[in-house]
Amino acid sequence: MTSPIRFGAFEVDTRSGELRRQGLRLKLQEQPFQVLVLLLEHPGEVITREELTKKLWRDNTFVDFDRGLNKAINRLREVLRDSAEKPRFIETLPHRGYRFIAPVESAGVDSVHAARVRGPRLPQRIPRIDSLVVLPLDNHSGDPAQEYFSDGMTEELISAISKISSLRVISRTSAMRYKGARKSLPAIAKELRVDAVVEGSVARSDQKVRITAQLIHAPDDRHLWSGRYERELHDILQLQAEIAEDIASQINRLVDPAHRSSAPVHKVHPQAYEACLKGIFFRDKMTPEDLDKSVGFFTQAIALDPAYPQAYANISQAYFYQGLFGVGPASGLFPKAKANAVRALQLDETVAAAHNALAAIHILYEWDWAAAEAECMRAMQLNPSDSVTHFHLADYMSIQARHGEAIAEFRLALELDPISCMYVGFFGLVLHRARRYDESIAQCQKALEVNPNYPNALWFLALSLEQKGHLTESIAKLEKAVSLSGGSHFRALLARAHALAGEPAKAQNILDELKTLSQREYVSPFDFAVVYAGLGDRASAFQWLEEAYQQRVFRIIELTLPMFDNLRSDVRWQDLVRRIGLPQ
Repeated sequence: MTSPIRFGAFEVDTRSGELRRQGLRLKLQEQPFQVLVLLLEHPGEVITREELTKKLWRDNTFVDFDRGLNKAINRLREVLRDSAEKPRFIETLPHRGYRFIAPVESAGVDSVHAARVRGPRLPQRIPRIDSLVVLPLDNHSGDPAQEYFSDGMTEELISAISKISSLRVISRTSAMRYKGARKSLPAIAKELRVDAVVEGSVARSDQKVRITAQLIHAPDDRHLWSGRYERELHDILQLQAEIAEDIASQINRLVDPAHRSSAPVHKVHPQAYEACLKGIFFRDKMTPEDLDKSVGFFTQAIALDPAYPQAYANISQAYFYQGLFGVGPASGLFPKAKANAVRALQLDETVAAAHNALAAIHILYEWDWAAAEAECMRAMQLNPSDSVTHFHLADYMSIQARHGEAIAEFRLALELDPISCMYVGFFGLVLHRARRYDESIAQCQKALEVNPNYPNALWFLALSLEQKGHLTESIAKLEKAVSLSGGSHFRALLARAHALAGEPAKAQNILDELKTLSQREYVSPFDFAVVYAGLGDRASAFQWLEEAYQQRVFRIIELTLPMFDNLRSDVRWQDLVRRIGLPQ
């Protein structure tokens, strides 16, 4: 039986006369198909125009051979998305013929039960690859409702490849911005400053999944490697690990000589895995309603598979975000986040996401600074290309007034997540803590160029504008943040700004609104402290700060920000700072 021939993301079945791209059949007329088959049968060799003409037309045929051959080649390039000027597949040799230049693989397998087909080995001389992005995998399931599945697979693949220490792997946040983008691979790689791109697709039917992936050297858009993988859904975690290992092994034979194959992974319950992917899909939307949905899906995953460590790590992060956004009291949400992170690590100590979750809880809730640094370092050891780890470590250093180290560490996070609006904006706060106000303003403006309606960038920008004496501009930024978000902490900051600008009546009106709001929903005591501090009412400010301390409100770590400089001489400020463990 003749085996199909594969190259890049394409497969040619010479028996059926079909050309497929990542499993989808492409429309290609008979003559271009015959040209392709002849080129594939002689990869790397020059096929003359005369040979192609004889293949396409019989001796007694009377046609314009040159025009007909040119038309066939042009159609073939169109279907393959190839270029005559910068060919990836078909090279033109003027006045002579054509040559197929990409690696070609026979798709035959030794057994009908083989679970995976590897792509070809790379050529002996290959380009150096130090950085890589995994683009969002295309959903080829024929059902838009399956987007959560292809998105989840993308995240899992990024996470697996990120464990390779010598590679800089772009984070999911930045990679997902290219979903559906009509940009060339070299253009995307240039924006992200990476050497290589992995692209592919996911097709799922019932309890089976097929993944195709290919590695492209970005500067010259050159195909280096491709692979196709098929598994039962219950083997999906093993499949992800093997794809990552396969890609890694193809980059300079082994991208990291010290890197070892992953240990055997837990075979997760298929429905638990699916529920977890849905939970990730909703969690990453980062709204209170979607976070609630994500908790529901993660809870379902744990009920289906109580030994699934990643489900515990993910629900830990969801509870953490709920506490971060003030969905409820920190004392109710952060302990849940910690308990689930601990459970994840009891099941599998190598789950980096659980170490990150613990680091964040130590920083924002328990104020256990030594433990926070230890968890960050362990997470970095497990997954060195995880931008979240660099983010938490930089945040910890910044809070502890290790500003030079924090700024350097945050730049590493930005290398891994260069177009994340959240990271670009938060760097403005790190610079603000270091009292580098001009740089902070410039950084926040960069974030607002990415997303003009990002409330946190407006918040951090307003803080630095205030320190520069631009109160009118600061108020304008906070008013916009309030109109976009409506969050109580933005309202409190706006009230404070009005008080500093000599408009106490406006500040008092907002304070009254917050008190009314607190009768219907949770309003942090720290928000009240912010307003009273702006109004100069120190007694009330410290009363609410003490309440925030008792509730373990995470924003109390902001006490060392420049906005509270007027309280530094007060022994009550010094006592609070000492109890929290902040630098005096």
